[in-house]
Amino acid sequence: MKSKTLITILLTGVIFFALGFFGKDFYQKKQKIEVPASKTPVENPKQTVDKKTNQNTDFSKILKGKFILKGADYAGFDFVDNQTITWTNEMFPMDPDTMRVKWIDERTFVATFTQKVNDDCPPANWIRKIESYDGYQLVIRNYWTGWGESPDTSEVFYKEN
Repeated sequence: MKSKTLITILLTGVIFFALGFFGKDFYQKKQKIEVPASKTPVENPKQTVDKKTNQNTDFSKILKGKFILKGADYAGFDFVDNQTITWTNEMFPMDPDTMRVKWIDERTFVATFTQKVNDDCPPANWIRKIESYDGYQLVIRNYWTGWGESPDTSEVFYKEN
């Protein structure tokens, strides 16, 4: 009786291992979303973008839609309106972080996370400045606001269709 039970358990384990190892593509389809980047600049008809200097451009009124981080598949900003944006993380693309936006001037904004991570801590804030936008490529300056020392960086995003 013991050997029959042991063989049954062993065979069941081997079968489930084989199904999990060899059958993963069958029952677990990878859903990689291709980001079809626009080849032509997308402009807001209400306000055009000066492609050379971006001077006299109120970015709070023209930035709308999804911008994918250069080199990423999913990560990027989605400018919902001039008071709300979402940030999609590369690791969890189906769970974007929503942020409240406060525009300091036409180019600079503070993004404040709306979901509490810890009840004892204030919300995280990002300070960003639009360096350039040609209707397709968006360059945003990220000012470091975290603990410790870290340099400010510029990040390149591309407009999604």
